[in-house]
Amino acid sequence: MSETDDVGARRDEYARIRPLYEKLAPEIRDILTAKLAAAGLAPVSLSHRTKTLDSFETKIGRKGYTSPLSQTTDLAGVRVVCAYEAELAKVAEIIGAAFDVRERIDKALDLGADRMGYNGKAYVVRLGAGYAGGRYDGITDLDCEIQVRTVLQDAWALIAHQLVYKNEGSTPERLRRDLNNVASLLEIAQAVFDSVREKREAYVSEIRQKENDRPAFLAQPLDFDTVMAYARWKFPQLDASERLTQMLLRDIDVKHYPTLRELNAVVDRASLAVDAYRNENPEWFKTGTDFLTKSLGFVDQKFRAKHGFAARTRAAFDRFQSLVAK
Repeated sequence: MSETDDVGARRDEYARIRPLYEKLAPEIRDILTAKLAAAGLAPVSLSHRTKTLDSFETKIGRKGYTSPLSQTTDLAGVRVVCAYEAELAKVAEIIGAAFDVRERIDKALDLGADRMGYNGKAYVVRLGAGYAGGRYDGITDLDCEIQVRTVLQDAWALIAHQLVYKNEGSTPERLRRDLNNVASLLEIAQAVFDSVREKREAYVSEIRQKENDRPAFLAQPLDFDTVMAYARWKFPQLDASERLTQMLLRDIDVKHYPTLRELNAVVDRASLAVDAYRNENPEWFKTGTDFLTKSLGFVDQKFRAKHGFAARTRAAFDRFQSLVAK
């Protein structure tokens, strides 16, 4: 048998079993989606794919595999893209608990300080004995590769793929330095993003620690995190809305509200009017932030003019204005 015939036979063999991998990849994705959600993790994206026949043929030719179906571990693939480096370790823990992990791959370990590349981690997994019968027939002992990357790592991989440079040796020397510089910049950017996230988490923690000290809590300046915390503090039975908080901060004149104390004074002044409107229109008071925006609408004419209130709400401002405290 010629080499061409041999590759063709292996392609045909893969074509026969490929439907099993088409079944496996979405199963791994769905299980991982549920496990991440249960752990409170929300990846930027979570996708799956099954290696095409052409890609399989190209890979076994490039790698020189002698037993390609057993040596190729990424016939089914799932990709998890996270925003921050710290989330990668949490995803790894979930993968380890949910699946039978056959291999852990950290491609960055293969890169020296002056080598081209910026990669995440990968895990070769199987469903294993924990998933038996019915929908799992025929796929429990098949390999699936789960790639775990940050957004910036994924950006590097996508761009590098578009450039068709599969390894450093195939890259023209005149371009290698530029690509190395890009990889370094992405790594620095990731470190900055991770640092900013840690600082924000510390800031949010400081805000919460002040909730039991009313004067200290209300002395904080208005920003997204303090207003979100204030809405939950003032209306503990309700959640706060990120979208409405962004709109509130867009339309409020922060010069007139240097701290939460001034916002709290408005909410207290408008409380009777807001309650009257809520009694007749409760469906528009689902979050604590709804109370904040309506309070500002009753008291602050500039905010009322700028904010996108509905006609019904604008009419209520006039009807219940007499209930606003002076």
